[in-house]
Amino acid sequence: MLGTYLYILLRLSPFCAFLPEFRFLSRLLWELIMERQLLQLGNSKLGTAIHHWALPPIVTCPGKTDVCQANCYATKGRYNFAKVREKLEWNYQQAQTYDFVARMVYEIQSQGVLVLRVHSSGDFFSRGYAYQWLTIMKRCPKVRYYFYTRSWRDRMIEPVLREMAALKCCKAWYSVDDDATVTAPKNVRLAYLQTKPGNIPAVDLVLRVRKLRNTYALPIVCMSETPSGKGTPCGACRRCFS
Repeated sequence: MLGTYLYILLRLSPFCAFLPEFRFLSRLLWELIMERQLLQLGNSKLGTAIHHWALPPIVTCPGKTDVCQANCYATKGRYNFAKVREKLEWNYQQAQTYDFVARMVYEIQSQGVLVLRVHSSGDFFSRGYAYQWLTIMKRCPKVRYYFYTRSWRDRMIEPVLREMAALKCCKAWYSVDDDATVTAPKNVRLAYLQTKPGNIPAVDLVLRVRKLRNTYALPIVCMSETPSGKGTPCGACRRCFS
């Protein structure tokens, strides 16, 4: 049935291709036929009930620091598989299309998304792209969104991040490390990347590199990165989006 609809659209394309609605419908039907979706559901870190959206690391991170780049989990392990890299690059391309917002809204609504991790890898790479996510959140306010970002270091993007943080449906975390610190704006939490033993700054959450995860546990350390909570998925903890 979908193939029939796409055939009809292709036959009509010489006469209707200039219409934005026609282009959107054609792209949507094609993606449905190809069964390629923007969102993915669950992984070993998030659990089975959280949807996530990802982009290529480093190239989409205008606020990256030497510390985070050297310790970026999205440059290691399964992220180096060709299939994973291709999917992230495809996502990046889709994020720059004219109908990205409409397609994302459609997927969120049609899949019944309850919690959405924005950027399980990658970050807000431009002001315009950040506005797209602000629009998505406003159109689908019943979903619980959360994200970690260093794009607060970009003065053009940061005001949009604060607008997202002001929404009841969104939990915003500014990522900090020894190379980049900030005073948290209203409605924003701070997550510190700990890469060596020592004092921890005043933050809301500590994320540890692998070599430190078997050391002493503190209440503000991510549960899954402590000896007693190892393997606890985000969906069970809920700290990041509650």
